[in-house]
Amino acid sequence: MQDKNILFEELMDKYISGSITDGEKISLFALIEESDLYRKQYHEMVKLYALLHIPAFESRKETGYVHLKERLHLTTLGISRRRWFVYARNIAAVLLLMVTVSVGSIFTYNELDKSGDQLYNETTVPLGSQTKVLLPDGSTVVLNSGSVLKYPLSYGKKERNVYLVGEGYFEVAKDKEKAFQVYAGDMTVKVTGTEFNLRYYLEDQSTEVSLIDGGVDVFANNKYVRLKPDEKAIYNRNTGDLYSETADSYKSALWTTGRLSFVNASFLDILKDIERKYNIKIHVDSQKVTNEYFSGSIDLNMSLQEVFNFIDVDKKYRFEQSGGVITLRDK
Repeated sequence: MQDKNILFEELMDKYISGSITDGEKISLFALIEESDLYRKQYHEMVKLYALLHIPAFESRKETGYVHLKERLHLTTLGISRRRWFVYARNIAAVLLLMVTVSVGSIFTYNELDKSGDQLYNETTVPLGSQTKVLLPDGSTVVLNSGSVLKYPLSYGKKERNVYLVGEGYFEVAKDKEKAFQVYAGDMTVKVTGTEFNLRYYLEDQSTEVSLIDGGVDVFANNKYVRLKPDEKAIYNRNTGDLYSETADSYKSALWTTGRLSFVNASFLDILKDIERKYNIKIHVDSQKVTNEYFSGSIDLNMSLQEVFNFIDVDKKYRFEQSGGVITLRDK
């Protein structure tokens, strides 16, 4: 048992630092599945792992990890069960501090499904933030504001399945033996290795997939489309229709660079994106807005007032703020 403890701690050390190999990942997840204790330990460590991949910490994740180990007096030698609880408690305290001071914080935790048989990692991105998640197979997902991504602890063993609500930009590691599948409500996107942007916010009427590189298969409501680069699939959740069209797909992922791009988008849909990005509530008291459509892009580094000035170039509207609510009215 002592040998297994040492092996688990060494593998977790490599997992956190990002130096773990594919073979070592398999050994690590085998240990986690066979022991409730290892699951609990992983539950705490994965929080640290997720935070170290937040963009705000990306450039200093290695030094931050070393400093944290030194602060907690950790070595790669065995940690007794009693010492583990002190270790986990200290990590929780450090994580709380990091979440408090980080604008781009995310929340990651494990949960059992309703049957109690499957354990998931889940990442939730607060409004006004975005973050990057590194999956065990090397695939990456950049999550937009107000998004939730989860995947089973067994990810990569037999299947590579993830579940998304919100928006994510995916760079999928190639593995022809194990297809990568994203479940977004009634839509399923299946790939082997590619880059694409998937948008599935519950308040929107449609789910959209824009393909940047490679190929994807899209399934929804017993319908199917195959996408090529610079095509996007649109699933209308009200009518059940699924169709594809040509698009400048790179624009769909501009939000990852701090820009909001839109092509013939309704003013109301643009306001929804602004709500998420700036973590505000916009109340619309206007008849004109419903007939307004725009094409262009917005620099999200601008202030909220600058964004409104940019959109309302003809000065048709008034933006009145009261607390955390902005009301849009006709002039």
